[in-house]
Amino acid sequence: MKTILTYGLLALALVGAGFAIKQRLHPPASTAAAANAEAALPANGKVVTYFTTDVRCPSCRKIEALTRQTVENQFADKLKSGEIVFRTLNLDRPENKHFIDDYQLVSKTVIVSVRENGKETGFQNLQDVWTNLDDPADFQNYLAAALR
Repeated sequence: MKTILTYGLLALALVGAGFAIKQRLHPPASTAAAANAEAALPANGKVVTYFTTDVRCPSCRKIEALTRQTVENQFADKLKSGEIVFRTLNLDRPENKHFIDDYQLVSKTVIVSVRENGKETGFQNLQDVWTNLDDPADFQNYLAAALR
């Protein structure tokens, strides 16, 4: 009986782990989630978006981390007030594919967009995050200048 229980619990753990991995790699697309994400954007302010894909190399993770760190450290007050929003969007998700055309994206990048009266009025593609990747100070200065 003890052996059966042990194998049963092991099987349950493996099924749970497999399900968690599947959800992490392929979360369900939700139009409600997309609507909530749009509602979280500032009516007047800036949105910093790191665009990624399912394939995430160490450089991609570093760009995301440095972007998040810069926004959180240098613009904490504006982040807290909602004047600046940081988000990461996966371009491999169907609900995000339109951004490829919207911003003419050719690779993973950071976009800083300006919103006025609830609508995007402009944006800047910070493609040079790749060339500043190995110098965190230059990276942060580059991103901060775009946000100012």
